[in-house]
Amino acid sequence: MGSRRYLVFVLLVCLNLGTMASEAEAGSQTLTIVYPSEENAFHDAAAEIIRRAYARIGITVEYKTFPAERALRMSNDGQSDGELVRIEGIDEKYPNLIRIPVSHVTAEQMAFAQDPTIVIDGWESLRPYTIAFHRGYKVAEKNTIGMDRHLTGKDSSAFNVVENERVDIAIANRFTGEKIIRDLDLTNVTMLLPPIQRDPLFHYVHIKHATLVEEITQILKTMSEQGEFDSILREYGIEALGD
Repeated sequence: MGSRRYLVFVLLVCLNLGTMASEAEAGSQTLTIVYPSEENAFHDAAAEIIRRAYARIGITVEYKTFPAERALRMSNDGQSDGELVRIEGIDEKYPNLIRIPVSHVTAEQMAFAQDPTIVIDGWESLRPYTIAFHRGYKVAEKNTIGMDRHLTGKDSSAFNVVENERVDIAIANRFTGEKIIRDLDLTNVTMLLPPIQRDPLFHYVHIKHATLVEEITQILKTMSEQGEFDSILREYGIEALGD
């Protein structure tokens, strides 16, 4: 009888240790989230929002940047844990990605040109011009099919060909474009208003983290409702752009 009690005791201890180990592992989990190699305040703010959301369930987030197309392939293949900011529908081509259905930032797709008189009225207004943008810029690729477009390896290259008058317009998100103009001192290139398009952006996770989707969705909803998104965006100097 004593041996039976001892066996039960040992089993209970093992179960408790296993539970403690699982909880410790969950608490120390780290996710690697990737985004295109476009360092700017917009991405910094988006990264802070997602970092705070995961922190509430004891998960640490690390960020790495890669060329846009490569980042997507890595996330879809499970080499990284997910995407920081992507447009809705990217999971149609990359089926291993799950969209968290709460947009935490909105991107403004902008046209940049030497000629300030070019009238911007949606994507179709770009058709008469030669345009350039970086390969993997999905919203631009989707909306410029059939146009005279030149895909570059990075955003700055698209701006350089505009500066050198080889194409008429470079397309980039607002904050990337403004940063490139400052960093490269492109005095002849200006941002055209209004935005070509505004897009809500979403966080995606690899399917191996499907169990996190419901919880992170609820956390982001709460953060949005409590005004935490707006507060973080203001911290990074992100304000909506008028027309």
